Amino acid sequence: MLELGGPLQMGVECKQLERAFDQLLRDGQISVVLDLSKLSKLDSGGLGKIVNCFSRLKTAGGALCLAGTTGMIDGVLKLARADRFLKSYATAREAAESFSDSSASSPLAS
Repeated sequence: MLELGGPLQMGVECKQLERAFDQLLRDGQISVVLDLSKLSKLDSGGLGKIVNCFSRLKTAGGALCLAGTTGMIDGVLKLARADRFLKSYATAREAAESFSDSSASSPLAS
């Protein structure tokens, strides 16, 4: 799980998120919860970086779930229609549990 606090804007914050995801991928962690409950601001650069991380995880066979999206952050996701492909949960625990639920309920191809 990655917990973000403060703003996620183009520049330093986006670079920090990219480095954190690089480390997760190097460590072989491909199911990630991004806890946004303490995020104060999200701009187009920050949203673009989240979408980029989602894409990288999906390519690696993993998944990204968001947790704690409220207020302005939720509004930005809906305005950009990112809420259509980025699953969001009220808490990080619910998001983490969704990984085990989806793997248990997904049928195997025969």
